[in-house]
Amino acid sequence: MTSRHAWRAWREPVALFGVALVGSAGLWGRLWVTAPTTRGVCGCGDPALFQWFLAWPAHAISTGHSVVFSRDLFHPAGINLLANTSVLALGLPLAPVTWLFGPVLAENVALLLSIPVAVLTMDLFLRRVTSSRSSRLVLALLYGFSPYVIASLTVSHLMLAWIGVLPLIALGVVDAVDEDTRRSRRGQVLLAAALVVQFFLSTELLLLAAVVAAVVLVVLGVTALIQRRVSPKALPALRRLAVPLGAAVVLLVLPALYALDGPRSLRGAVWESSAFNPGTGGTSFLDLVRPNVVAARLTAISGYRGGPVVQQQLLGWGLLIVTAVVAVWRWRDGVARVAALTAGACVLLSLSSYTVSWAPWRWIGKLPIFENVLQFRIVVFALLACAVVVARGVAALERHGRAGLVAGLAVLAVVTVPVAIPVAQSLPLRTVRVAVPRWWRTVHGPGVVVAYPYPGEALQSPLTWQADSAFAVAMLGGSGPQGTVARAGADASATAILQLLSSRVTGRPTANSKNAAEVRAMLLRDGATEVVIPVTLKGDPLVTGAPSPGAAVFFTEVLGVAPRIERGAWVFAVTTPLAAPRLVPPVTAEACAGLATTLGAGALGPCVLRGAPR
Repeated sequence: MTSRHAWRAWREPVALFGVALVGSAGLWGRLWVTAPTTRGVCGCGDPALFQWFLAWPAHAISTGHSVVFSRDLFHPAGINLLANTSVLALGLPLAPVTWLFGPVLAENVALLLSIPVAVLTMDLFLRRVTSSRSSRLVLALLYGFSPYVIASLTVSHLMLAWIGVLPLIALGVVDAVDEDTRRSRRGQVLLAAALVVQFFLSTELLLLAAVVAAVVLVVLGVTALIQRRVSPKALPALRRLAVPLGAAVVLLVLPALYALDGPRSLRGAVWESSAFNPGTGGTSFLDLVRPNVVAARLTAISGYRGGPVVQQQLLGWGLLIVTAVVAVWRWRDGVARVAALTAGACVLLSLSSYTVSWAPWRWIGKLPIFENVLQFRIVVFALLACAVVVARGVAALERHGRAGLVAGLAVLAVVTVPVAIPVAQSLPLRTVRVAVPRWWRTVHGPGVVVAYPYPGEALQSPLTWQADSAFAVAMLGGSGPQGTVARAGADASATAILQLLSSRVTGRPTANSKNAAEVRAMLLRDGATEVVIPVTLKGDPLVTGAPSPGAAVFFTEVLGVAPRIERGAWVFAVTTPLAAPRLVPPVTAEACAGLATTLGAGALGPCVLRGAPR
């Protein structure tokens, strides 16, 4: 093949990538022509967590630390990145971006590229299952700009927004079983590589991919039983698949063991909460077909403050109806039949037992590992399978000439319009300035810091600050499932106190002998060197937490020393031995906090230590 012919083969996917890249940038309004290094979804919530995850590999590479384990968070025990949604498959290649421009731009680049990569790979896959160019173009764009992706972008869930590897897995399977030796070898390499990359993107979607593969095998097996014959190509195809699957297992066995049983791995239910179970993790038939506004608690605590977006699991009534009609019409088409049955199985597996009592995940979700899977996320595989069915149907229509071409375009309109209109109504996506307190912008290590607000399940802004500082200091506490009080071990009581201190405006903890002893013990046990409380924090409550003067009063009482004012922050030195606590009545503590507002930050410490305001 000449270079000219080779380029022709790539013109379509490259053009689609370019269109999708421009469209992806347009989703974010004027972000990419204004301040992509300092604006993002939020410097709080899950976006802050993913900024940390993207920044760590760059830091680890430049300093010789482990890429998969860090003691700079949850000091001194550390965090196992493979047991968390660390998206190392993005953090490693984006390390140069992080080095040059910081974690906010790295996250924005990852969000930007998720859509065009998904569109590109979906087009490459569809080229193997349909001859219809129109269906490839429309369905690839539908896949990349689907509600599944858009809703994930608003909470910066990169492990879900990056669905571009899934079509590569499907393409690898299709090519690997091909009888052409050259194509088969290319497919084997692609399949093994895609599986490895998917592991380092999202182990949850990789596990769901294995479930879908089992569904496909069952469909093929039942078909063979009904037809009472096994294709002579079946055994050679399985042998060809065994090579890349075996290679992927060999490459992933150690990372998988490290994630499941390595240091600081998360055993059992990762959130240790009844809020995540086979009922709440599913969807309903109505949510699959009609648009609803996302009002989940997860979105609220992730910091996105833009307009409402439609639910992630929306497939649209048009796609499901067209898939069903084409499946009946083209039942003799083996590819369409298998894809339709797979899509149907994925829809059933996604259901919640709260809406359908016989939902299969009611039993599957109680199995080890599967207990941590939110089953509605299998909808992305239903979307992929439905696209195959529709593409096969449109190709069959186009063989009937101009009338068939018009009918095919009408079918594609029915598929896309019910989804495109509600998605468009939530655009453009909103971004905010990601502010970093002055102390964190100029910090020089080493040290072990207790940050305020104290990071936990909801308040995650200090993770952005630490990532922006290039991990100049380590930090107690952290976020993600490891940030729950239940996983804090000996620090559980102190962690609960500090999280309440950070999040409660009314009813927040006041210093007393009991909680002072708990917090002091944690600081000494975990090797803290400083407590840092920014004097002024502006922005969303998920960034600032509760007003900081109250926290400064609390630590003055607990540590028995006045803080120094350093680069816009109250900074408490944690020394050994600690001074005795200096507890004051709640009314005095409140008065001292108010005094810091009227007379300046420096008045707070002396006020508390004297026991009365002046």
